Amino acid sequence: MCNIPDIELKTIAEIKNMTAKKAVNIKIAPNKAVNITDSKFGGVPYWDMGIDYPKDCEGKLLMLLAQINLDKLNEEGMNPGNKLPKCGMLQFFISSTDDLSGANFDNEKTSDGKLKQDGFRVVYHKSINYNVSKDEILLIGMPLSTNADEELIPIWNEYGIDFEIKETYIGTDDYRFNKYLIEASQKAGWDIGECRNVYSLFSEEGYDLATEELGCTGHWMLGYPYFTQYDPREDDNFYNPQEDGLDEEEIAEYYARKLNKIYDIQLFQMDSDFGRDYDYIMWGDAGVANFFINEKDLENEDFTDILYYWDCC
Repeated sequence: MCNIPDIELKTIAEIKNMTAKKAVNIKIAPNKAVNITDSKFGGVPYWDMGIDYPKDCEGKLLMLLAQINLDKLNEEGMNPGNKLPKCGMLQFFISSTDDLSGANFDNEKTSDGKLKQDGFRVVYHKSINYNVSKDEILLIGMPLSTNADEELIPIWNEYGIDFEIKETYIGTDDYRFNKYLIEASQKAGWDIGECRNVYSLFSEEGYDLATEELGCTGHWMLGYPYFTQYDPREDDNFYNPQEDGLDEEEIAEYYARKLNKIYDIQLFQMDSDFGRDYDYIMWGDAGVANFFINEKDLENEDFTDILYYWDCC
């Protein structure tokens, strides 16, 4: 750190000061026993037997990716800012037969302008029936991450999870990062001119420190996202297709994919999770998945319009 220019250290510190917030960090606890109503990654989902189980657009049952018991999360004080619902179960389902894991990369929309959830689904149960049995739910016949025959899934078992509230900061991949970089550099007394590329702006050591200090890898709720490629929300905020020489058909296609609202809340991030002695989760080639929601929709406990995106190296 002694080789990093002081102005770079001050700028990183200013970014942290401006963007610091509390978020829910999630760790896999592979030896933790779980049942159908516990928070977990993969496995047999909780389900309300009085409603239809989620299916993809071809009628195939979806697989549980993760579920969060909000009753217990709130009891444990793990709901920073009380942004998540105070009770119930929040679940994330994906396709087990699609090599894109159900992602809607073309941002196809429903007739009322919401992003389609044809290959995935976010489900919120307002209350949990703790008397429903695993055997009952298994009769539904859904695909499971514990099934060795499922080849296209990013998770290969059922894992208990633990929660911890941590302070986190905006990452260099976030489409809003440049805004804070400009403000932070000004506060630090650094004239960066027109440069907006953090890699070009910082020294090699300073860049490494910035990505480490502002890193958003891992599993999170209500934090800042991490990407291996780019923030999918960026195009809608900074891109003008007319200025890029596209023809009318290409421009029309772009606006058909364009997001209708700001998906400003990271509802859930599941990262690849592997090491020399373990192999829990793998999105493509060491990728990461994010589920975003609009802040007002989250306040209204409306999970029908979700931006689900994953990328890999």
